[in-house]
Amino acid sequence: MPIHEKGYRHYEGKRRGRLSRSLTIARCGISLGLKKRGLIAMVLLGVVPAFVLAVLVYQASKPEDFAKLAGRFIYSSDEWRGLVGDAPTVPAIWQVIFSSFLIWQLIPVAVIVTYVGPDLISRDLRVRALQLYYSRPLTRTDYLLGKLMVVGVFVAMVTCVPAVLIYVVGVILSKSIHIVADTWPTLLGIFGACLLTTVVAGVIVLACSSLSRRSGYVALVWAMLLVLSDAAYGLVRKTMGLGWSHLLSVRANVAQVISQIFAVKPEYKFDWFASVFVLAAVVVLAVGLLYRRVQALEAEH
Repeated sequence: MPIHEKGYRHYEGKRRGRLSRSLTIARCGISLGLKKRGLIAMVLLGVVPAFVLAVLVYQASKPEDFAKLAGRFIYSSDEWRGLVGDAPTVPAIWQVIFSSFLIWQLIPVAVIVTYVGPDLISRDLRVRALQLYYSRPLTRTDYLLGKLMVVGVFVAMVTCVPAVLIYVVGVILSKSIHIVADTWPTLLGIFGACLLTTVVAGVIVLACSSLSRRSGYVALVWAMLLVLSDAAYGLVRKTMGLGWSHLLSVRANVAQVISQIFAVKPEYKFDWFASVFVLAAVVVLAVGLLYRRVQALEAEH
């Protein structure tokens, strides 16, 4: 009896939603990430600053005492008055301390993304898994969105999750549900800052990951991008004193936008919209590179 090879046939069945397809890829990436002991250790270390945030939220229930504490140990008196005014309120204090926490967390986020991000696409290239992915009813957008979700989960572990939990504890300790009506912009700011950090860090590291089959090289490229952008910012600021020098740093631009999300006085005097433009341009370029690389690699496989 002859055997006729049918070859590849395009899938014509019913597809699940895009989110469901991407979540399938994300679950695989998260499970692989959780097997890395170094990554788990870095996540636990990254959560440590949240305990400081919890203490500050507790102290903020007494604005006058907190103002003295902040003026003595955190900010100078003039800086503190510039951030919260002469008569600080609990909502104003929360906006400052939560924004400061999320800006500080950019450091552990960079380290954690260095652990989890480089392998996301480079591993698939190394083991030639793209054929397996595209033999399923998946698109390039499904694939890349699933990989971005992996980054988002680990970023949220050290940013959104501890911040939201502390926000809820702060509401409980306030003994008045009315505090929610005054501080809900802070809660929205937490989600907004986490989303911003995920998109910027995730898209850049995925673009780096698509460039090589060796994750070690990818991690080096990712780290060098962050270090060199910060170094360029510091060099230009010290040597030339330009007000827009922070636009050269990815971290500084993200910090500037986070301050604006929380309606807190930004660290850099230059217009925050310029930081939005720079980050948008970086993300668009990275997404364009990602799609071109994945398309080319799909043709190779």
